[in-house]
Amino acid sequence: MVKKIFSFFVSISFLFLFSSQAFAHEAYVLTHREFSKGLLVNSPNPLGPLFDPSYLKISAIITFLVMLSYFFAVLWATTPIAKKLDGVVRKAKVFGPFIIRIAISSSFFFAAEINSMLGPELSLSAVPGGDIIRLLLFVIAFMVLLGVFVEVAAFIGILLFIYLSNIYGIYMLTYLNYFGELLVLLFFGSRLLSFDGYFFGKKLWFKKMEKFRELEVPIVRVLYGLALIYAGWSIKFQHQELSVMVYNQYHLKDFFHASAQFIAAGAGLSEILIGVFILIGFVMRFTILISLVFITLSLIYFHEMLWPHLMLYGISFSLIINSADKYTIDRYLIPRVGSVLKKAFKFIGR
Repeated sequence: MVKKIFSFFVSISFLFLFSSQAFAHEAYVLTHREFSKGLLVNSPNPLGPLFDPSYLKISAIITFLVMLSYFFAVLWATTPIAKKLDGVVRKAKVFGPFIIRIAISSSFFFAAEINSMLGPELSLSAVPGGDIIRLLLFVIAFMVLLGVFVEVAAFIGILLFIYLSNIYGIYMLTYLNYFGELLVLLFFGSRLLSFDGYFFGKKLWFKKMEKFRELEVPIVRVLYGLALIYAGWSIKFQHQELSVMVYNQYHLKDFFHASAQFIAAGAGLSEILIGVFILIGFVMRFTILISLVFITLSLIYFHEMLWPHLMLYGISFSLIINSADKYTIDRYLIPRVGSVLKKAFKFIGR
């Protein structure tokens, strides 16, 4: 009996820890042929497995645990220790654009090395003018890394993104996070530890954008959230067969002890929720820390290439530093909860 109970909770732990991002990068795990084949199969009822009577209890328990963890995360954010740590972390906000620069330059350089862009599945060998694009990726990588005419480099990167969008269509929404970071560099540049900072100082090329600088973080956050939502919906819901293929290929049933469809549905729902929470700025740091755990576990378990994830790490660290901007729920929720708790404690202490 004890063994069964232990096994049950171990299974729940695996579901909770791995379900969100364990299949987040099917395009990096499956071969190009397998991935293309999976895209041809549409899922008529992707959420159905979550309501399977066999797994309904597990679904309910996981939902409760997630809600409970977020409840405690909100409470923690109202404590004096959390506020003090927040102040310490925010001192590094000047490094946000620099982190983005490093992430973009590294991703573009390593992508060009294997003759692709944004992700390994977007091979430049199948793209008209691929050789020119590859050369431009190397140029952009070094320009952004050294901070030389960053705005120009970002503009070229945006043009390449638009060009690839005409070829790969709506699938490019998966990489909206790149587009967001390129937009930020185009409008606001990056003067920290750069040649641009030495020659131009803090002045922006687009001077009128100075009054919109507060949008720098929201642009990155919103487009990153939308990218996660689209990836969760299109891959794990609309084409759930892709996640099922990964599940079977890597014998993940030995870990989860559940059907491939149930895990795929849970993974899709989790990724979409993480995307929504980032999009609206709800318990941002906790959400991003969870996503970082999933990304790292996915890298380790599936032996994926590191470079496509550098952008995810860069965005994550940047948003952790610049959490709770004025357009997030956290900006208003945390102080409100803190105020309510303070009044409650005063009332109890009477």
